[in-house]
Amino acid sequence: MEVNPLSAVQSIEKQKLEVGQPGEHILVEVLQKDGEDYGIIRVKGQVLRAILETSAEVGDKFWVNVGDVEDGVCLLLREPYQENPQDIPVNSQEFMELMERGMPLRQDFVNLIRNFTTFTSGVPFLDNLQGLFSQEFLDTIKKSFPQWETLLEDNGTEQIINCLRKLGIDYEQRLWQMLKLDPRAKELEKRGLKSTLKYAILKEINDQMEEGHSEKSLTDLLDTITGQQLWLKTGTLNNGYVLLHLPIMNQEQCIPVKIGIESARKGSKMDENHCRIAIQMETETLGLIGVDAYFSQDSLTLDVLGSDPELPELVEEVLPETKAQFAKLGFQISKVDTEDLEQNLEFKDFLLGQRRRGVDVEG
Repeated sequence: MEVNPLSAVQSIEKQKLEVGQPGEHILVEVLQKDGEDYGIIRVKGQVLRAILETSAEVGDKFWVNVGDVEDGVCLLLREPYQENPQDIPVNSQEFMELMERGMPLRQDFVNLIRNFTTFTSGVPFLDNLQGLFSQEFLDTIKKSFPQWETLLEDNGTEQIINCLRKLGIDYEQRLWQMLKLDPRAKELEKRGLKSTLKYAILKEINDQMEEGHSEKSLTDLLDTITGQQLWLKTGTLNNGYVLLHLPIMNQEQCIPVKIGIESARKGSKMDENHCRIAIQMETETLGLIGVDAYFSQDSLTLDVLGSDPELPELVEEVLPETKAQFAKLGFQISKVDTEDLEQNLEFKDFLLGQRRRGVDVEG
């Protein structure tokens, strides 16, 4: 079997390790070498025997992409893009950010994950695009965002997932999978990809480049979608941690919503019964508010954060209905507190990608 010469770990026995989907990033550590070809590696906490390329040395740690599986053997292909390690010091915050997300040591990746946390996707952004692009393109952007009233229905989660697909979060993954489809299915998938916001942006950028100009706001939006992909599709520590920026349309107004989720891992998924979910959004009457929710089995504790002095009274008014709604989902609200949002720096840091180590499910 031909092996990519860039791979530092050429293969492992698949039955010993569930490596996930092709293209997934995982961390490999070389523990031992037996001669030139064989050795012992640590992958996802498991110690396994593997075939190594000759350049791999004991103590090496590097990120690999999960490749194809043939005859029970899985290829782990070393990430070929690696800047000079001196550019990103090992003890720096940038190094830790990349290691946590499972990404190669490149400054452009640092910029993408950092800029995403501070990008504003609400009304000011849409206003800045007025007059720069066609109304058809602006309507494509708006149609990619979910309507507020649809999220209040029982299938609200499905609406969010559908929104992410419209943005193009899985754009490259769908392109790769499309290569395996028959001609009819491939044509249908092409149409689906052309309906995504990412396709519309790429096409607009290409058209502008052919005309000899480009709008920075457009590349900023593209970088934001790419940053969202990194925050949703990466992560290597025991606890899964994602950030989600979800623009929501309320009639013609765009409301930016930030969501942070952390939980223990259940295989490749997150543990929805033991997790923390933090949400922040702008409201018309209460201004900026946040909700910090901790789920533990069937119990839920809530911290409602804001600056309006009437917030505690309003929370008391809606609490009975809120408890009834969560009871339908199988969760009992055990405690509800209200706090000043401006004073809760830990909540703000969490939504900026600076999480605590571990999940305090007890609140």
